[in-house]
Amino acid sequence: METRNCQNCKKDFTIDPEDFSFYEKIKVPPPTFCPECRNIRRTIWRNERTLYKNECNLCKKGIVSIYSPDKPYKIYCDKCFHGDGWDPFEHGVDVDFTKPFLQQFMELQLKAPRLYSLVFQNHNSEYVNGAAFNKNCYLIFVSDYNEDSMYSYSLVKSKNTLDCLNSSECELCYGDISCNKCYRVIFSEDCQNSQELMFCKNCVNCSDCILCVNQRNKKYCIENIQYTKEEYLKKKEELYTASSKSLDLLKKRFNEFKKGSINKYINGFQNQDVLGNFVNNSKNSKFIFNSENVEDSKYINHGNKIKSVYDAYVVVDGTTDSYEIVSAIALNNVISGYSIWHDYNVFYSDTCENSNNLFGCVDLKNKSYCILNKQYTKEEYENLVPKIIKHMEEMPYTDRLGRTYKYGEFFPAELTPFCYNETIAQEYFPLTKEQALEQGYEWKDKEERSYKIDIALEHIPDVIEEVKDDITNKIIECGHKGNCNHQCTEAFKIIADELKFYKRMNLPIPQLCPNCRHYERLLQRNPLKLWHRSCMCSQDNHDHSGNCQNEFETSYAPDRPEKVYCESCYQKEVL
Repeated sequence: METRNCQNCKKDFTIDPEDFSFYEKIKVPPPTFCPECRNIRRTIWRNERTLYKNECNLCKKGIVSIYSPDKPYKIYCDKCFHGDGWDPFEHGVDVDFTKPFLQQFMELQLKAPRLYSLVFQNHNSEYVNGAAFNKNCYLIFVSDYNEDSMYSYSLVKSKNTLDCLNSSECELCYGDISCNKCYRVIFSEDCQNSQELMFCKNCVNCSDCILCVNQRNKKYCIENIQYTKEEYLKKKEELYTASSKSLDLLKKRFNEFKKGSINKYINGFQNQDVLGNFVNNSKNSKFIFNSENVEDSKYINHGNKIKSVYDAYVVVDGTTDSYEIVSAIALNNVISGYSIWHDYNVFYSDTCENSNNLFGCVDLKNKSYCILNKQYTKEEYENLVPKIIKHMEEMPYTDRLGRTYKYGEFFPAELTPFCYNETIAQEYFPLTKEQALEQGYEWKDKEERSYKIDIALEHIPDVIEEVKDDITNKIIECGHKGNCNHQCTEAFKIIADELKFYKRMNLPIPQLCPNCRHYERLLQRNPLKLWHRSCMCSQDNHDHSGNCQNEFETSYAPDRPEKVYCESCYQKEVL
């Protein structure tokens, strides 16, 4: 183990022996940024939820894009980008050994067109991103195989579901977080195979429950107390009057009830030697979040079916032996890449598909042995790459704050095509505009809007029965009124299918814009950090006398109110 000082935040961080083995294996020097700063440096390349009306610069078709019209890039729609109407080699240049290589790469980025959004085979789902195989969906992001769903993030194989986060195989669900195979479940967390729940957490195979936590195979329960069907229905009618006021009261009551609940130190199953949270079927991996089927890897967020990968955000489908990658599919031996799909032996490249042996390339498809979008022979390529690596070490790119980027470091923040508050970094590591600018990031100011608010906050109907169909033509004031750091749009509209959903589910219309609702769900999620803690169980019937002595790494901070148990004590108490 070796301690080093981060050249970005100036804090010390450690590099473990297995880390050095990995870096030696893929032939890169150890990092000079700490894990958290490296994570921020990657996530500022992922604009997932900020959409703009734009125009394809080739066919002139109107498009909904992740790039605002003021960006200095050519934006192509999917058909044009993958068509034959342009040649990516027209921007190719020779390597100039008199200036930093990453500066040359940045110049190439400005010339090459950019794919308008990350979408694939969606039907009637124009306002989505990071999405594939969706039908009749609106404002869903990083979501696949959904139908008639809206305002959700990381939603999979779901139908008629709104305002959900990290959920799958759900139907008629609303406001849920990390729920799976649920039906008519609202404002609940970590529930599975359940139906007709309201404000429940970690309930499995349950139905008709309200304000319940850690229940299994239960029915007609409120605050973990069993009732008859008749008693339950009467109390439910008293608790929930289908109004915004009753929802707010239930939400406050739920948050208080959760504080005394028992939580397993990690949300996951079938793991071996894993540190992280929301991890399944993985082994020998550390600092892994929202992932499954991960092996021999470290510092991963949103990974699936990968092995021997370090420092990645959204990496899937058999990726191996790769480092510092973002939006990656089926890679082998890729170092520093963004939107790299089905490639191997690729270095410092952006939006390249089905290619191999690339260095510093942009927009290449089905190509081999290219540098800065110029074609070389195999021999020329193999002779030139070591010289480029040596040049990157001897003449590194230096950003405006004096941070240096030698070979092995991910792209500098100055190369990302997005502003900080357009990206996922603002969700995981929120900054104010002043903080972002001070740290060397760009910031996107709010655009001037000419709309007039038709329904002020205090006049939003409290129950859905009071809502008339013409509300779809009205502009509604967001309850935060822009006084938050949630990318608040200050106003929003209700679309026709959304209104039908609220009426069907007997739910009041929301009082916050979609962005603020999304950020409120994010606040319920544990951070991408781990703390060393001890099991809080003190029950003598759990194979220990007095306090349990088991220790672990958990994403529950020590000042959190919940009780955090080790695997053994949790299973004895809850399962």
